Amino acid sequence: MQDAYVRFQKFLLAILISVTVALLSFSLHGCQRDQAAIESNTSASTDVGGSTTLSATPSGQSLTSSAIENPTRQPTSTKSPLETNFPPPRFIPATPIPPVMDGLALDDEILVWVLLGSDTEPPFSGQIQAIHLLFIHPRFSKASLVSIPGDLYVYIPGYTMQRINTAYAVGGIETLRMTFAYNFGVVPSRFVLAHPGDFQWLVDDLGGIEISVFVPIPHACGSIRAGLVPMDGTLALCYASFRDGMDEIDRMRRQQQLLQVIFRNLTHDGNLIQLPILFASYQGWVKTDFDLPELMGYIPLALRLADTDRVGYYMVGWDQISIWEVPGYSQAKVFLPDQDGVRAVLQNAIDHLLIPSPLTNQVKTLEAQLTAAYQATATAYGQAIPTRTITPTPSVTPQGTEALITLTPTTTLITPGPTATITPPGYP
Repeated sequence: MQDAYVRFQKFLLAILISVTVALLSFSLHGCQRDQAAIESNTSASTDVGGSTTLSATPSGQSLTSSAIENPTRQPTSTKSPLETNFPPPRFIPATPIPPVMDGLALDDEILVWVLLGSDTEPPFSGQIQAIHLLFIHPRFSKASLVSIPGDLYVYIPGYTMQRINTAYAVGGIETLRMTFAYNFGVVPSRFVLAHPGDFQWLVDDLGGIEISVFVPIPHACGSIRAGLVPMDGTLALCYASFRDGMDEIDRMRRQQQLLQVIFRNLTHDGNLIQLPILFASYQGWVKTDFDLPELMGYIPLALRLADTDRVGYYMVGWDQISIWEVPGYSQAKVFLPDQDGVRAVLQNAIDHLLIPSPLTNQVKTLEAQLTAAYQATATAYGQAIPTRTITPTPSVTPQGTEALITLTPTTTLITPGPTATITPPGYP
């Protein structure tokens, strides 16, 4: 019985890890049209003549702590980007370096993660063409996702002004974290990096998805018509990654649409029973700094986020950017951000989390569907297992604050009949 209980814990863990993959994988960038080449400034300089007020950090200094905290022990305060010593540029920037982003009101309870999608399969890094900030308020069970254009021209600390999609290739996740701290005023505590193949596997393993296409794409992806279109992994990847010229904003809208559909498919009708197989297939592909005990702690939160209207969607769009041609022979075009406009988008996403709203009975329905699917699968394997029925119990909270959910497990022993058939699990 103890072994069966351990297997059940691992099953729930696989659920959360795969949901995290789903949050990211819809946004992977595969096929793109008329992408501008990266404009690199090759003139080295150790002094930019006062064009920036940045101060250098000692060699090897990291912006964030290397310790991985358990979600129940998250730090109560984060070092302000204005208090951080950012390294000066190594190359003369093509445009003046903007000041550090400041002025965001970020509650200490809010988690900040970054979800990344590479355009290249491992072991190569490639460009990070899908970039999404995820703000999460665990106590209120709400989240906001902010999509950021890969061609946004920002300051990469210790490098120069360049597209944000090159930050990871320049210096890995710590350089990307510094880039977010400087240009967006937040420091992501966790990251997930996925590749195109991860997304295709996910959609195919779900049996495909159906997407409501509002604007047809006749000249790409085999011609996608308007209306309700069934998609396999290959078509869904093209739909999420195709970009017509500089129209990055339309692509981000399609990515967010795919996110909602995939997340719903994963969390409804007991489909999460498939996730242990998905988790096994992603090992060695998806890069992340999550550890297993930490992910276990987020399982109840993931189930509550599947409730109605718990996730808000935002983007840095046309009102916050302008197209600018990088000086030089390449004629490359990028997006220059309006700092005040970007700050407003981020603050709106954060403020969305601070409005308490009650959970609906849909959470109980999803939990019941998942429990039933697990019981059916365990019975088919011919195992006597303890099933844990998750019963939400509201606790007493001050008026105006959403009730917290305490998960109280109850145990029922299921003994399969003598006709049970044992089918070895395996990835198709």
